[in-house]
Amino acid sequence: MPIYLPEILPVFAPDEYKLHFAQHNGTEEPLDVFARSREEWQDWQEYRPERDEFNRCFVFSLARFYREPGAWLFGGIYRIVERYPDRYVVELTRQAEGFVGRLILRYSHSLPIRPNFETYYRGFEVLEILREPYSG
Repeated sequence: MPIYLPEILPVFAPDEYKLHFAQHNGTEEPLDVFARSREEWQDWQEYRPERDEFNRCFVFSLARFYREPGAWLFGGIYRIVERYPDRYVVELTRQAEGFVGRLILRYSHSLPIRPNFETYYRGFEVLEILREPYSG
């Protein structure tokens, strides 16, 4: 019987979060960036696409766990501190910090164009919780 994300990580205002499904950017895999440097990983969270229509307070960050299809590593919850036309300034929150780099979720559907957290939150299946944060 599957365990779903809300069972282990309750979020009381999911409409205040945007989802970031970090994927290969043409140069690097986000999982490799996460394992190499948390500062670089934060840079990935500060990227703002040209056509960004989100004005959410938080980013729920996931890195494609390319070793298993449909799997995503939880990369943290970031608060958006400032917004600029080409980037955000974010800070990692303490919310769910024990799961950062350890929680692996399954989301096997096609990725949404507008990833509103409240729409997809209940559909994340917990695959695994690693003993230690992922390091490569």
